[in-house]
Amino acid sequence: MMMAVRKQDFQTEPFTQAGRMGETATGDVPDNCHPKIRRIYDYWLSIHPAADLPGRQHFDPLDVPLLLPNLCLIDAPTPSTDFTFRLMGTRLENFYGGDFTGKPFVSAYVKARQSRSFIDLCATQHDGLPRWRRGPAAFVQNREHVTIERVFLPLAGDGVTVDLILGLLLAKMGDTDFV
Repeated sequence: MMMAVRKQDFQTEPFTQAGRMGETATGDVPDNCHPKIRRIYDYWLSIHPAADLPGRQHFDPLDVPLLLPNLCLIDAPTPSTDFTFRLMGTRLENFYGGDFTGKPFVSAYVKARQSRSFIDLCATQHDGLPRWRRGPAAFVQNREHVTIERVFLPLAGDGVTVDLILGLLLAKMGDTDFV
């Protein structure tokens, strides 16, 4: 049974990765998240059916055109498959160093199965709750100096079983703005 997203489900925890502190949250995004993260999260809430999770059928990319370069859709695994990028925005292609559309999630990451992203994808698929993170980007080769902020939002075609995860990732290098 799907758990409704409620403010009291929100948990934030510090973590250390690549020698730098970061933050994660489950069930909601913090008030101080990036406006683009807030925009996709609020959109996800707006397409959320009353009792179930939204599915791909509820998500219309034309509703969030300015976010498309930073979005990805990740197919959730079945017993015989792995997380796979279904779609990857152009800014993500630049960040990851290539287009990983149609490729397994693990092909884009260093130590993929130990990454916070993989852990959060698994948890999102399991409990149907969003996962937010801001911190070092130690999961992509030569990006350890980059700070990322991202959110994973569950989608379920049947309203219950998470079969797709909508992600938005922003990257910040040094004093630049998140892009």
